[in-house]
Amino acid sequence: MLPHTLEAMPRAAAPPLSLTEREREQLLQISKLRSTPRSVALRVRIVLSASEGIANKVLARQLSTSLPTVLLWRARYQSDGLAGILEDRPRSGRPKEISAEQEAALVETTLHSTPKDATHWSVRSMAKTQGVSSATVQRIWKKHHLQAPSRGDVQIQHRPAFRRQSP
Repeated sequence: MLPHTLEAMPRAAAPPLSLTEREREQLLQISKLRSTPRSVALRVRIVLSASEGIANKVLARQLSTSLPTVLLWRARYQSDGLAGILEDRPRSGRPKEISAEQEAALVETTLHSTPKDATHWSVRSMAKTQGVSSATVQRIWKKHHLQAPSRGDVQIQHRPAFRRQSP
């Protein structure tokens, strides 16, 4: 029979992550960029703090995240390095049913042709012509900054040109 003292003993803190000076500098640079996505910034803060020896539970509390999240990104950095925290791994789910060639053909058709008996493509007419769903057309148009206005015509979204105002 085990004494009760062994059951109540706290776990030892995880050892600090070891970072080279170059790795630390790279992580600090990434953390300072305004263009760094929040998710990546959190991962970087986890790794940097873990390298300072901060306990995982304390770290989770400080960064307002969960313990499993801290453990995940700590382990991912140890196994995959910087690339492991900068990019998400592929997730399970339904695979894409449209190839890159089909997508390119859809965009090409959208931009360089018109349907019979109409002046512009609608989501439904393009979907029927290409043999894909309306949702697929909508997703591809959004990805390529094409837009179907409320009446259904396709337009290319352009940023307005900056005009110099004369005094």
